[in-house]
Amino acid sequence: MELSDLSVLYIMDNQNKDEELFSFLCNTVNKVTNSSTIIEAKQRYLKQSPCLIIIESDFENRNIIDFLIEIRKDDIKTAFVVLSNNKNNLFLTELLELYITKYIIKPFDNEILLQALNKCMEIIERRIYSNFKLTNNIFFNFQTQSIIKNNESFVLNKKESLLMNLLIQNQGRVITYEELEYHIWNNECTNAALKSLIRDLRKKTNKNIIKNYSGIGYKLELKSI
Repeated sequence: MELSDLSVLYIMDNQNKDEELFSFLCNTVNKVTNSSTIIEAKQRYLKQSPCLIIIESDFENRNIIDFLIEIRKDDIKTAFVVLSNNKNNLFLTELLELYITKYIIKPFDNEILLQALNKCMEIIERRIYSNFKLTNNIFFNFQTQSIIKNNESFVLNKKESLLMNLLIQNQGRVITYEELEYHIWNNECTNAALKSLIRDLRKKTNKNIIKNYSGIGYKLELKSI
């Protein structure tokens, strides 16, 4: 995958379009669509299905946060990059929970943005085009959102897919119950529903692949298999 393959949605939240930035993106990636309102951004996102969303905002309100939360309910693959003058963003914790790839403080030079684009490309490539090895004979395919087990494919449902992506993206740390409820159920989850989801995913993969840390949450355990 190359930078020239990327499709980008550039959102200017309460900002004027940066013509120099827009020109740089047009000359670097495959396609750039811009929008200046959340309503327009939603329409562009649904029509374009971009690989990357670049948000230019000072976060004077939470409109852009709510928009990104809405996207993450169903889409864990699209990368986010934020450009902002706001060095003390009150919404930074929420942005981190939405798995932004880079938060860039303005002003910046094109080299900084280029580095961010390359990082996004690596992440997108891993998420979309590759198999992630879970065990010697079990893989997760990002493109089809399915488990390949002993050469047999099992397509995951929406919640299973979100859980698998979260576990892979957060290897090496425990994902808290609160994080799982937030990303998979939008904070509307019962204990039984979470345990049922974990149980179903273990059946499709391996019973030891997802370890419970009592009172904290769950973690992907590859070394113990």
